[in-house]
Amino acid sequence: MVSIPTQTGLGGQAIARIVGFTCMFGFLADMIALTFPLGAGAAWRASLLQQMGDRSIVLLIGLALLIYGFWENSGLRKPFSYAALAVGVAFLLSSILVIRDGLVLQSQAIDRIGQEATELQTQVEQGRNNPEITANATPEDFAQALQAIDTQAATLKQNAKTNLTKASIASTSNLVVMGIGLLGLGRVGIGGAGGSAMGDSKSRKQRRVNA
Repeated sequence: MVSIPTQTGLGGQAIARIVGFTCMFGFLADMIALTFPLGAGAAWRASLLQQMGDRSIVLLIGLALLIYGFWENSGLRKPFSYAALAVGVAFLLSSILVIRDGLVLQSQAIDRIGQEATELQTQVEQGRNNPEITANATPEDFAQALQAIDTQAATLKQNAKTNLTKASIASTSNLVVMGIGLLGLGRVGIGGAGGSAMGDSKSRKQRRVNA
């Protein structure tokens, strides 16, 4: 037995389509704006993927509403469902890039801090050979300066590593969760009204048996 959509249901689906398209276009507009100016480095890519992950909930809601809005029309519902599957896979693959870029950025930050510390230590060592400086400083002063540089460099390296690790974990988890959600949404959309009808038929049969 085929159910006939009610006027309320059709109105709800129309609203879902409007909101769904709005979310989709809003997400695409944001991503286009964030993409420019184009870059190719790990920092640019990591920032872009982080922004994409932060806004991915809008994409998920938009696709969900569009799939619901075209639920009775498999010709329009399935393309959005396949799009959800494709984007879900892309999000999961992007999480791998986030991890790799996070490690690259950590290495770059640590190397940069190490180079700056080395330059400062070189300046201190040069000061030991400067009579004007040694006249007002003791060997202990130079040793303390070198120790302070080492301590500060170690602290900066640890802070950089911690902050970049936190950002990488947050971005990766966001992309993974949204990717899994989009994959699930796509599978449900591809199953479509047929799966729901079978489920309703089984429920009716079960009720008849119980009665």
